Amino acid sequence: MAKKFVRDDVPLSRFGVLVAQLESIVASAAHKSPDPLLCFDLLSDLISAIDEESKECILLWQRKCEDALYSLLVLGARKPVRHLASVAMARIIQKGDSISIYSRASSLQGFLSDGKKSEPQRIAGAAECLGELYRYFGRRITSGLLETTTIVTKLLKFNEGFVREEALQMLQNALEGCGGAAAASAYTDAFRIIMRIGIVDKSSIVRVAAARCLKAFANIGGPGLGVGELDNASSSCVKALEDPISSVRDAFAEALGALLGLGMNPDAQVQPRGKSHFTPKKLDGGLERHLTLPFVKASGPRVKVLRVGLTLSWVSFLQAIRLKYLQPDTELEKYIFQVMDMLRADSLFDAQALACILYILRVGITDQMSEPTQRGLLVPLGKQLQSPDATPSMRVAALRTMSYALKTLGEVPAEFKEVLDNTVVAAVSHHAPLVRIEAALTLRALAEVDPTCIGGLISYAITMLGAVRENISFEKVKPR
Repeated sequence: MAKKFVRDDVPLSRFGVLVAQLESIVASAAHKSPDPLLCFDLLSDLISAIDEESKECILLWQRKCEDALYSLLVLGARKPVRHLASVAMARIIQKGDSISIYSRASSLQGFLSDGKKSEPQRIAGAAECLGELYRYFGRRITSGLLETTTIVTKLLKFNEGFVREEALQMLQNALEGCGGAAAASAYTDAFRIIMRIGIVDKSSIVRVAAARCLKAFANIGGPGLGVGELDNASSSCVKALEDPISSVRDAFAEALGALLGLGMNPDAQVQPRGKSHFTPKKLDGGLERHLTLPFVKASGPRVKVLRVGLTLSWVSFLQAIRLKYLQPDTELEKYIFQVMDMLRADSLFDAQALACILYILRVGITDQMSEPTQRGLLVPLGKQLQSPDATPSMRVAALRTMSYALKTLGEVPAEFKEVLDNTVVAAVSHHAPLVRIEAALTLRALAEVDPTCIGGLISYAITMLGAVRENISFEKVKPR
């Protein structure tokens, strides 16, 4: 609670005027519903004023402002208004006397616990505000996470989808705000709620919110989650990649990548408070079970949808290990052949499957590499072309990635020039037409980057064309 209150002899500042206007709107709400546009403009100005005013001025009006914002929220403000009111509540506590976070969080929890199903807008407003307070001050109110999960369970029984969505968004903010510092039982309950209720909800917006909760769990180190829970959550994400709604698929694709990233980095797994004998373990075989095999075995009417989802999951995973877990970019190289191996069963040359693999190789791997690592990437790709069991699709993927890396580098590394004849040049005479075409395009990329390295190839090409022409002429005149 703020230590100072407004006095009669204190001149009104811009912030004070806005607070007074807000109080007036709330006071007249009993006779007339607040105008949403007026509230929106007023709250936008209020947030700007909080940023501009001094702490001393904020302290003078903090209590009155908090009370007015709270009243506006529990009156049942609509989404844009309640969002701004929630942000304003968090900002004023952050800049003013932050001790009031405890009383405000407690009063919001009490309101939500006692809330009735006949008041969905009021419940949604309080839930959004509590979630915003967790986002700003989660580490200071970790003791309330268990009660918050109980509230979420209650709110998920509402008929209104937007209330259930707000409940899970509140849970997401609470998880991210608290990190792994709350009690183990709170995380156990939260995970159970997400898996048993959230991800199977009939509303697509609620399923999206549940997927984001799973991603939040992974991002904070999966407190309380063992290998079994990570594996089950990943399996559920794979199933959700066939959802008919694209936003749901995209959300679960990101969640799957984040969960697998955590599973492959046991050192980042968090032991929550109150849980003993916790031994972080690597999710062995997780990539094969949840990314590789589903991609290879994909079939049925939604095969393309599933492949796209798995592609986004691959990219999410690769970006997580590079950006979140800070593994060196050289570690990305070991995933190249695992990704390309998903084309091994592609004997009929599936264009969509190839496009998915190329996206992973470019966005997930090549674009995240530094220039020295990209230089070293070309030789392993060349070896892929020399592999006798590489399918035509795998060869096309290797050649296309080579072309992209060469154009990105703007030069041809010396070590790659040494294997050029046995890789790219040899691919020009491959039996598959698409491989020959891709090899020709790679040679064009080489010519654009470094014309000197293909001088000998021109005479070679002329010789080959002459031989082909003579062969065709011979076939035409051959007696029947």
